[in-house]
Amino acid sequence: MAPVEQTESEFVAHVECEKCGSRDNAALYSDGHSYCFGCGDWQGDGEAPTERKKGAANRELIDGQFTALRARRLTEDTCRKYGYTIGKDKDRQTVQIATYRDKKGIPCAQKVRTKDKKFSIVGDAKAMTLFGSHIWSTGGKLVIAEGEIDSMSIAQVQNHRWPCVSLVNGAQSAKRSVLANYDYVTSFKEVILFFDDDESGQKAAIDVAEALPIGLCKIARMPDYKDANEALVDGNAKAIIDAIFQAREHRPDGIVSAVDLRDVISEADAISPIQYPWEALNEISKGIRPSSLVTIAAGSGTGKSTFVREIMYHIQQSGFTCGMMMLEETTKRTAQGMVGLHMDKNISVDPDCATKEEIESAYDDMLKDSPLYLFDHFGSTELDIIVQRIQFMARALGCQVICLDHISVLVSGMTGAVTDERRLVDSLVTRLRTEVQALGICLLMVSHLRRPSGDLGHEQGHKVRLNDLRSSHSLAQLSDQVLGLEIDKEDPTSGMRNLVMLKNRHTGEVGHCGTLQYNRTTGRLTDADKSFGF
Repeated sequence: MAPVEQTESEFVAHVECEKCGSRDNAALYSDGHSYCFGCGDWQGDGEAPTERKKGAANRELIDGQFTALRARRLTEDTCRKYGYTIGKDKDRQTVQIATYRDKKGIPCAQKVRTKDKKFSIVGDAKAMTLFGSHIWSTGGKLVIAEGEIDSMSIAQVQNHRWPCVSLVNGAQSAKRSVLANYDYVTSFKEVILFFDDDESGQKAAIDVAEALPIGLCKIARMPDYKDANEALVDGNAKAIIDAIFQAREHRPDGIVSAVDLRDVISEADAISPIQYPWEALNEISKGIRPSSLVTIAAGSGTGKSTFVREIMYHIQQSGFTCGMMMLEETTKRTAQGMVGLHMDKNISVDPDCATKEEIESAYDDMLKDSPLYLFDHFGSTELDIIVQRIQFMARALGCQVICLDHISVLVSGMTGAVTDERRLVDSLVTRLRTEVQALGICLLMVSHLRRPSGDLGHEQGHKVRLNDLRSSHSLAQLSDQVLGLEIDKEDPTSGMRNLVMLKNRHTGEVGHCGTLQYNRTTGRLTDADKSFGF
């Protein structure tokens, strides 16, 4: 194959080499000289090639002709400026050729594109710099596009006034490509990343922006077009210019300009569609919000699991996909408890209260509209496994609310260098909080309480306080809501349970939020009063 045109004369044709006899390794140029890329023979009065042109890598380069790309609306002048030609590959197919240069500006490699959009690189790929970078010295503004066609499109619509280059190998290696040309890119005062307006292109733009000095990069968007050339072909050069001038400085996740919030500050927060089963609790909590961690705290024997099942049953029956990780009971026990709530029958305590057919029919009815997923832990309660299952429930199964009962079992299963329970709980809760935020789910997490001082324990009606949470302050600090469940002090055996909101990040309201009555026959927890707060 022959090299890219490297003299002022123009390529005329491939001819037979008089010296070595090669059929088409010699190239004839318009000034009368010829050069064989097989044996290196030079004939005629033209200038002999440079040392680099005689190298093995350069002998692979394809010679091509400069011509307008009409389908792309790119002029011959633009193609000539960038070194973009049309030629024949080794199989004599017509191909488009983008000639890349090394850091000295010498042609070193080419990206070859066939009619069926297959790409290959000939020459010294390791020496390739950003396409078009040899044209532009350092300066004020640099535009980086994904591909050669787009970089030429952007340059053409602004009459080649601003430096515009493209990546060596598209979005998939954008960060690596830019960092390989770090000194060149950072020599400009401003860098506009004008990548394709699809998911991969915009992700690549963010990756590049975060790899370069803070404040250097802006990201251009053109939502009506996939890329710059599509806009050029559509005759909309203005869209390209506007995208450059309206490019927004990249800010890392979590940094928001207050100006951007102007249109939303007057809007009332939407009421959470996920509600608790009890009116008084919803009044003070305003429901269960996505990306929230809710800790349920109660003493031993208070009925924490019963309380959690009632909440999860209500949410699942409201049309939300739920996941349950009940680490102190089998999946069979959990399923029995849930269908018992659906039947208003305590089938776990009294198996004879319903027939097999009634239970199975109720079970099918319970699950007909919204799925429910249970974690069969088989005694495995390592944190990494629990986190993986939470991720799977959320991402693969679409669970919006997941309950974890309870974290003390998790702590007991944690092994390693850290043996201090407080530090273990800190690590556990921080990890779970991170997952809640990343997955956008609500996680209901059950926690034991530490034994209070004195003779009266929580099982006898001792008031639940925030600092009663066992082992670590991180439980309180990282939770969005902390709900306490208290036994009736006056009659501990009555089945009455007082609800108290100990922390409420969303509204700030705390205090008594309802009294529940447990019915031993139905297994249900229902509102015992309507005198919320009094």
